[in-house]
Amino acid sequence: MSVFSTQSARLLPRSFRGLALILAASFMLSACAGSPLLYRIGGKGSVDYQKVSWCVPWSLKRVLRRVAHHYGDVVVFSTWRRPWHNWRVGGASSSYHKTCQAVDFKVRGANMAEVYRYVKRQSEVGGHKLYSARRGGHIHIDTGPRRTWK
Repeated sequence: MSVFSTQSARLLPRSFRGLALILAASFMLSACAGSPLLYRIGGKGSVDYQKVSWCVPWSLKRVLRRVAHHYGDVVVFSTWRRPWHNWRVGGASSSYHKTCQAVDFKVRGANMAEVYRYVKRQSEVGGHKLYSARRGGHIHIDTGPRRTWK
């Protein structure tokens, strides 16, 4: 009995250390995607999702983080849309917003034409459009095939 308890006492701290390391690593990795502070490391801005972000593809999230890094704070104001809302705002019937494969965003204080030139060069971006200041002066990007529209 004393051998068992001695071995258990020696193994217990080591196993707790391993468990603690695994838990700490998993917590840190899971927090990387959602922590606005981590977006600022080495860059200018953060990404602020005003709508749901859990469904936005990682490829578009990476593009938005790069935009924030180069140009400043990004405000994402449209991600997933219900079909009736998409119809109400004049979205295309086959809009990528209906499947949460698209985002509309602005960059605070940035030249949106310059941001748009940067965004449309990103390989992860399929559809892209810079809307005029009259229509809000925002950028749309999605995961569909490479294209733009009027």
